[in-house]
Amino acid sequence: MKTSFLRAALAAQCLIASAPLFAASFDCARAGSANEKTICADPELSALDDRLGKAYRQARLRAADRRAFSADSDKQWRWREQNCHDRACLLDWYRRREGELQALAQGSIDQAASLPARATRASLPAAAVMPSAAPTPAPAPALAAVIPALATPANGAVPLRLNLSASQVAGIAPAGAAPWPHYVRVDQGEYFYEDPQGGARGKLVAARYYGIENGQYIIEVNRGSDVLRYTCSADCAYIGQLALPGDVEKDMVIVRNDRNSLPSIIVNDAVNGLLAQSRVR
Repeated sequence: MKTSFLRAALAAQCLIASAPLFAASFDCARAGSANEKTICADPELSALDDRLGKAYRQARLRAADRRAFSADSDKQWRWREQNCHDRACLLDWYRRREGELQALAQGSIDQAASLPARATRASLPAAAVMPSAAPTPAPAPALAAVIPALATPANGAVPLRLNLSASQVAGIAPAGAAPWPHYVRVDQGEYFYEDPQGGARGKLVAARYYGIENGQYIIEVNRGSDVLRYTCSADCAYIGQLALPGDVEKDMVIVRNDRNSLPSIIVNDAVNGLLAQSRVR
């Protein structure tokens, strides 16, 4: 009887020893990349991975466009795999990413805007930085749910910070959603958006919002040498597009606000109060 008990105890110890040291949101037995192996072997990284998985599921439930949300999350993961080569980078990535997803899940612009800036190698402890031969990571992709960092204009003017309260957000957004600006930067009243028709990656178009005249929102967009004027009224279900200079009656093109095309995105940012009225005309 005693011999059987000892054999059972030894068998249990063997099973425990053969199991992964730490659990993660993925199967550690199938960890393939160097980063996944590092995460599985590190208790703090493994715990952060578990928490990130929960934050991801909560944020995905709140996402207005789950397909776009999943595509953006894949982009964030690929950035980690391509640019993180040490524990310090992984810790920084997990903490930042969890904060972004929690802000999105809670639908709070204030919380998203108050997130700390992403740590750089210079801000990490000396012991945590890899030798100088290690490649410098490329900038992390921006999450659509987080307000982009705005550069301070040369004249010292303070960039626009809406800091909307929960009641203000509820008044201008559908139930269960919060408006987030889609521009990548702003400079002296001009808002810059990525141009999906620009061909070369990173090409931007500049938009300037002139407020409401005769019940219509007025926005002018510069795309290379072309200048377009977008107008809409009421709920902006339809958008008027006019290439300048042009005749309103002959050249105006009316399109439906599909909330996905660049004109719709820019107009919706203005309607949601995310663009400041330009003082220059």
